[in-house]
Formats: sequence, structure tokens, C-alpha cells
Amino acid sequence: MSSRALPILNALGCLLLTAVVLVQWRKERAIDGDRLALKSELATWKQQAAEELQKRQALERDIVVLKESIASTQLAAESSAKTIAEKAELTDRLQTDLSAAREQVSSWETAIKERDERIRTLDAELAATRKRLDEAIAKLKAAGAR
Repeated sequence: MSSRALPILNALGCLLLTAVVLVQWRKERAIDGDRLALKSELATWKQQAAEELQKRQALERDIVVLKESIASTQLAAESSAKTIAEKAELTDRLQTDLSAAREQVSSWETAIKERDERIRTLDAELAATRKRLDEAIAKLKAAGAR
């Protein structure tokens, strides 16, 4: 090869190498752009995943609170039902006692009426006896005065 051809070949080689470097550089830039876009997208996905995790945890806490609330409501309902049943039983027992007391009062009223009637009868007999006694005393006084 001639000495002139070498600088031309060298220049062509440099141009070729420059072209290869430029092509590689453009590919690297495109890949960097894609990588940055993917990083950005990944960050967005991570942020959304974190937000979804927070929402899920909040919902799980809400579910736990709701379950506890339901359990306490059920306990309160059972307690109320038990209290209502006890009060209904007490009401029935008191109603029975009231009926028995009314019957007792009725029998007492009847007994009192009978007693009052006997007292009136005895009072009338006593008054008659007292009248006879007074008459007898008056006769004795009259007989004693004679």
C-alpha cells in the first residue's frame, strides 16, 4: 500500500469508528431514555402499590373494628334479650302475685262483710239483752221499792 492510501484508510476508519460511536451513543441515549421511563413507571407503580397497601391496611383495621363492633352489638343484643326475658318472667310472676293478692283481698272483703254482719247481729242481740237487762233492773228496783 502506498503512503497516501494509509491516511485515507485511516480517515475512513476514523469516520467509520465515529459513525459506530455515534450509532452506539444514540442507542445508549435511547436505552437511557427507555430506562428512565421505566424507572419513572416503576416508581409510579411502587407508589401506587404503597398507597394500595395503606388502603388495604386501613380497610383491614376497619374490618377488625367492624367485627368488634358487631360482636359487642351481638353481646348487647343477647344481654338485652336476656334482660327482657327476665323482665317478662318477673312481669308474669308479679301478674300472678297480683291476681292472687286480688283474690285474697276479695276473700278478705267477704270475710270482713261477714264479720261486720255478725257484729251487727251481735250488736243487735247485745242491745236486746241490754234492754232486757235494763227492764229487769227496772223491775228489780220497782220490786225493791215496794
